[in-house]
Amino acid sequence: MSYTYTTLKQTIKDYTQNDETTFISNFPVFIKNTEERILKNVQLELFRKNVSGTTSTSNPYLQLPDDFLSPFSLAVINSSNYEFLQFKDVDFVKSFTPNTATTGVPRYYAVFDKSNFILGPTPNSDFTSELHYFYRPTSITKSAFTLTLTSVSGTFTTSDVVTGATSGESGGVNAVPSSTTLTVVIPSGDFVVGETITGSVTGATGVISSIGADTTVTWIGENATLALLYGSLMEGYAFMKGEQDMMALYDKRFTEAMMGLKMLGESKEVTDEYRSGQIVRPRR
Repeated sequence: MSYTYTTLKQTIKDYTQNDETTFISNFPVFIKNTEERILKNVQLELFRKNVSGTTSTSNPYLQLPDDFLSPFSLAVINSSNYEFLQFKDVDFVKSFTPNTATTGVPRYYAVFDKSNFILGPTPNSDFTSELHYFYRPTSITKSAFTLTLTSVSGTFTTSDVVTGATSGESGGVNAVPSSTTLTVVIPSGDFVVGETITGSVTGATGVISSIGADTTVTWIGENATLALLYGSLMEGYAFMKGEQDMMALYDKRFTEAMMGLKMLGESKEVTDEYRSGQIVRPRR
């Protein structure tokens, strides 16, 4: 069994027996929150990347990649040698280098905000850096499907967000294969055949004659189905202020599913010396 966004939405509706508009419109929030919990608690090697960058002299900050989730290791190359930094919290780094004018070869790093690391001490040179990190993959809520149109007026572009006149649904256009077909990121609800859609930027219009099936499957949607379902149900029941016994049941099943996932890769407790500053040997 695997989930697309469409099939997952329907399963949540079936479990909760709730098709209230506000509830359904929050499905992307429920699902993204669950994906975040899964990714942060089960760090799998397949979601790890390596990227090079450059520190700036007298600048204590190093920009994070846009899809950054958590660090694995960070090194600067000093005279052709790799100097691995130890991962600490912000308070430690600031205490270690209270005066950012104090420079040297960085020894520590921390996540300063959603866009930057902070380094300590402040780099005294433009070092090449090499970051290994766990990244945030594309959410299942960003799956897309194809709308086939008739009576098209104007030209849609990928700058458009299209809105249905009948359903009120909207979705971002991420491809325009032809003048009568659009690939649209799945919205929270559903467009309907026969309604007119309008582009937010171009003002182009067209009538939906058919809606293609959502066939996009993410790794989580294919390999973490139970965790994704029960985590989303927990989020949904919390939103509905649902029965505590059902919340407890879904929490139990989510925990069981997460235990199974942790067998596929290292958990947050298994790390290396450059991420925590302590040598912890991997479980065998």
